[in-house]
Amino acid sequence: MPDAATHAHRNAHHVRRNFVCHVLEGGLYMGGTAFLAPESVLPKMVQTLGGKPWVIAVMPVLLPAAFACAGLFIAPLVERLHRFKPWVLAFGLLQRLPYLVTGLILMFVENLDGWLLPLVVLTPVISGLIGGVAVVAWMEMVTRMVPERARAAGWSARYILQAIIAIGAGTVIHKVLTLIPGRQGYAWLHLAAFALLFLSWLTQLPICESLGHHVKPRSVVPYKHYLAELPALFFNERHLVKLVLARFFGTGFLMLVSFLTIHALQVTGRPEADEGHFVTWQAAGTVLGSLLAGYVGYASGGKVLLQSARVVCLALCVWVTFNETFAGFSIAYFVLGFGLFLDRVGDLTLAAELCPPERRSTLQAILGFFNVFSLLLATFLSGQVYRITGSFDAVAWMAGGCALISMLLVMRIPEPRQARAR
Repeated sequence: MPDAATHAHRNAHHVRRNFVCHVLEGGLYMGGTAFLAPESVLPKMVQTLGGKPWVIAVMPVLLPAAFACAGLFIAPLVERLHRFKPWVLAFGLLQRLPYLVTGLILMFVENLDGWLLPLVVLTPVISGLIGGVAVVAWMEMVTRMVPERARAAGWSARYILQAIIAIGAGTVIHKVLTLIPGRQGYAWLHLAAFALLFLSWLTQLPICESLGHHVKPRSVVPYKHYLAELPALFFNERHLVKLVLARFFGTGFLMLVSFLTIHALQVTGRPEADEGHFVTWQAAGTVLGSLLAGYVGYASGGKVLLQSARVVCLALCVWVTFNETFAGFSIAYFVLGFGLFLDRVGDLTLAAELCPPERRSTLQAILGFFNVFSLLLATFLSGQVYRITGSFDAVAWMAGGCALISMLLVMRIPEPRQARAR
């Protein structure tokens, strides 16, 4: 009995350590990307460099879309792995390097005028494509190591840490772009982002992978057979089909934010450096949204969070079409951070619990594959609407309509925990 008690104590210690590493890794990684905030800094940066409306529109989704591209091709390899940590560490380090390379190029290489826009746009794309090789294994590793009821709390804690860092990042962005505007300023922001991304990689080193529920690795099958079984595998999980549709129409936040900073600065006449204030307000909203999401997700699961996020998106769309003050847009970014992270915690929690454990890696990869098209198509449509109409209000009303449709779709998905309880 003492041996059993010692073993249980050791396991509990490793679970706590893994949970802390999980939170630090995500919080530092996303906090690092806040220095190039895809919802506020990147769209304005691309506009400043002469990017077209459709390029501006896709900037908030380039990183997650690129992440999801490789998953479907990597999942068969991941399902055959006995250990995930070496894979995650190797590709995780590579995915962080583009930010260092871009920062150094912007800092030291001259005569880049024609290459500045492609360089800025391709940095998250290259990082995401490399990260996509690791993300399926990373998601499976995390899902096995973090107990089910603690997952929502884990996602929430990561986002809270991100938000705390982003509050400071907002001040740094404002100072840097005020004192060092243009290319040199953006170089420092890329280097600051890399510094935190590298710290996030280091926090994965102490993870103990020997814990958690382990599914027996699948045997090797020809890749064409693997692809042939995917349609039946996916459509047999009918609730995942509904989740894919709900995700597509649930991109209302991202449709909106592509042009929100540009619209806010134009309406209020504020300088570009003031976008740092928006990052700070969004981060403050993220703290509150993540705290609430962690509590509700722990108690009730992810579905109610997704429904609440759609309501917040509708309210935000209405607010920004009528507001004309800088204070009002600051409130809008607070609401954006609040709603966006209700959505993210709810989505991650619900998706993980809807997928059967034995094929979770492949089903998560399929969901990611569909998400690529959802993110790119939705933001491309918002860019086209903005280009054709020249109206931010038209984009806001389209985003609100999509949020309403998504809310109706989410209502038709059962909460997995309630289904298992029955």
